[in-house]
Amino acid sequence: MNYSKLLNHKKIGSVLLASAVVLSATAVPYSAVNAKAATAATQKQSNSNVQTLKPVWEKNIGKANSAQISYTFSKGIIYYNAGTSLAAADMKTGKTKWTYKATPSSAPVVNSGYVFFTDNTGRLHKVNAKTGKSTWTGKVYGAPKSGKAYKPNGVYYLDKMMIVNDSYGLTAYDINTGKLKWKSEAEGNSGYNIEIMNGLILASSPVSGAITTNYLYGIDAYTGKVEWTYKGDFKKVLQTSPNLYIAKNNNGIDDGYALTIDVLEQATGKVLKTLEYQPVQFVESESAQLVENTASNYYFVKRAQEGGSILGVVPHNAANHSAAVTSYKYDSEITGIEVAESYNTIVISLADGRLVLKNTKTGKDTVTKYSSKISRFDILYNTIAIGLADGRMVVKNIKTGKDAASYKLGSGNFLETMHNESNRLIVQTGSKLYLVPLPAGLKL
Repeated sequence: MNYSKLLNHKKIGSVLLASAVVLSATAVPYSAVNAKAATAATQKQSNSNVQTLKPVWEKNIGKANSAQISYTFSKGIIYYNAGTSLAAADMKTGKTKWTYKATPSSAPVVNSGYVFFTDNTGRLHKVNAKTGKSTWTGKVYGAPKSGKAYKPNGVYYLDKMMIVNDSYGLTAYDINTGKLKWKSEAEGNSGYNIEIMNGLILASSPVSGAITTNYLYGIDAYTGKVEWTYKGDFKKVLQTSPNLYIAKNNNGIDDGYALTIDVLEQATGKVLKTLEYQPVQFVESESAQLVENTASNYYFVKRAQEGGSILGVVPHNAANHSAAVTSYKYDSEITGIEVAESYNTIVISLADGRLVLKNTKTGKDTVTKYSSKISRFDILYNTIAIGLADGRMVVKNIKTGKDAASYKLGSGNFLETMHNESNRLIVQTGSKLYLVPLPAGLKL
């Protein structure tokens, strides 16, 4: 069974740790996190030995509060968008090795000794990764015909092709010549959100109607042919093998189920069965907002009628149409969850600035309250990198639940934090890129 996250540009450096977890049905069934004294005690203990560390280096990436990752790295070199140029720098020292004059509009992609990216006029570039010299450039099919800036959704490498995702749809180019290999037009003008697996591109796109629905398309990655269309309201891919397990957005004002999963045949997109869990009175207001999948369980978050959120746990072997075997109520909205199975831990962020580490065996919570709201968090093996809205980042030891270090960075608009081979973290926030050290007690 393959329940890992799919290959895509958003989660290159993240992990969903892969040993099985079994949540006992006898775990505390409905525990409210509402103990201020316990929270304060945990925070005091967590902060007693927190180091304040400074970045090794920082770089300007030009665009403030970008929604896209603006860098990649390979073999000790980081390649990043530096405003009106693409730049390469030594990862350890931050010393610039070369710059290439063109205003990037996509994150760079490195493969086979070359860097690929698109610029804001709609040109695709192939640049020698060692020298910074151009090999070729060419206009992409979806480049604007007027003077408008070109803004793709992403650029991807696959088997000697560069696949460009933009408002036109998907186009693929030969990496040796830059010539167009195939094109696949999207409905509307918003392009796709895509994930690539086993020669198949899973591409989702909103389709307007009486109700806007998020369709999912199965597109052959080597020809661009649309093999099948799933017209359910797509939320997220939960599992990819042997079949596709698709979490749906649930609509409607009547009673129904919080979590709905369609099981699709991968080759044809045919719906083989539908799984429904946790009966609710009002589907639209009580449907699953966040969903995660592990080897044994589905985890989902829904609103609580009286305020706050409920985390529900459904084992894979639960009967269809059953309620969650275990539920946990929180008095604040849950804004994010991720499961670290090797540590028997669910990491939960709450809207009021609390971070919860829930032990999946005992149901016990370790809670840290921060003075600022949590922008995002990322699990990196034994470390949780927590970006706060006030521009600070905190790293926490997932084993002990204690904060180990904090950093004062420029902005609270954190994108995914990644790690490199020298036990340091790469952080993009606001218009800056940072390399930050980990404290001695934390090693990835």
